[in-house]
Amino acid sequence: MAEQGSDVIRGHDDVNTTSLMIVPTQERLPDDMLRLERKVIRPNGQPATIECVGVPGVGITRGSDNDFLVSLINLYIDQGCPSDGIVMTSAYALLQMAGLATTGQYYRQLSQGLERMMTTTFHIRDGWFNVAEKRYLTVSFRIIDNLSRTHVIEGGQARLDRKSMLRIRLNDEITKSIKAGYIRPLDLEMYRSLPSVGSRALYRMLDIYLEEGKLKSKMDPYSFSISMMTVAANCGLINKRTDHVRKSLESMHDALIKFGFLDNVDYIGRGLKTHIRYTFASENGESVLLKMLLSKGTDISVAKRAVATWGNDVKLLVAAHERAARNNSQGLRTPGGYMGWLIKNAPDQIEKERILQAEEAQSSTNLLVIQTTKSPKVAISQDQLDHEYDSRIMAMSPENAADYIISSFITRNLMGAGMDLRHIESLRELIIQDKKERLKISKLISRYIASRSEEDFKTILELIQ
Repeated sequence: MAEQGSDVIRGHDDVNTTSLMIVPTQERLPDDMLRLERKVIRPNGQPATIECVGVPGVGITRGSDNDFLVSLINLYIDQGCPSDGIVMTSAYALLQMAGLATTGQYYRQLSQGLERMMTTTFHIRDGWFNVAEKRYLTVSFRIIDNLSRTHVIEGGQARLDRKSMLRIRLNDEITKSIKAGYIRPLDLEMYRSLPSVGSRALYRMLDIYLEEGKLKSKMDPYSFSISMMTVAANCGLINKRTDHVRKSLESMHDALIKFGFLDNVDYIGRGLKTHIRYTFASENGESVLLKMLLSKGTDISVAKRAVATWGNDVKLLVAAHERAARNNSQGLRTPGGYMGWLIKNAPDQIEKERILQAEEAQSSTNLLVIQTTKSPKVAISQDQLDHEYDSRIMAMSPENAADYIISSFITRNLMGAGMDLRHIESLRELIIQDKKERLKISKLISRYIASRSEEDFKTILELIQ
């Protein structure tokens, strides 16, 4: 489950799909390419062959589909790893989970990506690790087995928009791998901050190399060497000319160095015999602080000066940035610029954040006293709790309120009672368009979930008919 931590947004990644990088990282592929075969080497040294086979008019999975795969993995885990493999979500929520914008271009990209993941067949020979059997298997599957969605018609074609609801059934091979615990932590904040699909995919893959290496070595910073052409094959780069491979990888490496994941990348040798030596950033305290600032869009030279000047107080500046993000501050239109402003005014902002955190700590202590006391004079009433809940919902943006009220849990329960995606989409649209209806819909749904009353269910349906 993705959680907000003090330093990072913690998510998860499936080890099989990332170790094999089954979706090639290259975004632009020839229109007529319907088959791609790669010989790859997993980070632990296990060789495997991956063959991707697409269908005419759709093509094979590519670069940006990795973002959607990561989102689906995290949504599946967030929703409790349903035994049927079904993920219930909205197109808007899926884009948000991927850290992508929610504009028309990205809805089109999502629609195309889902189609590719449903039609591309992966044939993996001796590379898919089965945890229960503790051996590598040969498997064939598609990422998505079944997809139902609501959409709008534009120009005679169906397209997704912010109201679209999605019912996605992930393939059993992927869900079995996840349910067997073959997953690992993924820093979603770092992942979403990286500027390209290639750098994001390479980050996931190299992070496994780092994890594997740390199990065998106490070296800090950790480093290892690998053939450049192996990295190219693992990433699914099509052009095998070594100058093109190096140029493609350099752009990915630059981002990983800028954001503090890699400390240095050295190329050793020439041509097909070129090796890459990766040196990861040290895990000392200074490096952690630097990563925190870089994840907020801070220029690396500014971040280094800030860490050298303010030390651990950098955490207070990052906390101030996150507070502004939660409060939808106007200054966050350019997150990196706002972080720069906080650093420039560090003495005042550090002290201000220290005071705010002290007040919050005192407030939490007072609340604990109120909640644990037996005196009816200071007990929090149900009306107070309801008022706090109502206020929170009314303060949300329309889309966030819709996602909060019509959560995946609620969607699954409503569909189980016979409501189809079209009706659920109508409920979401009503919440988005009419702020006054938010609380009414929320309370009706909560009452139905508690009572399972047919009358309550009919009342919900009447709102959208």
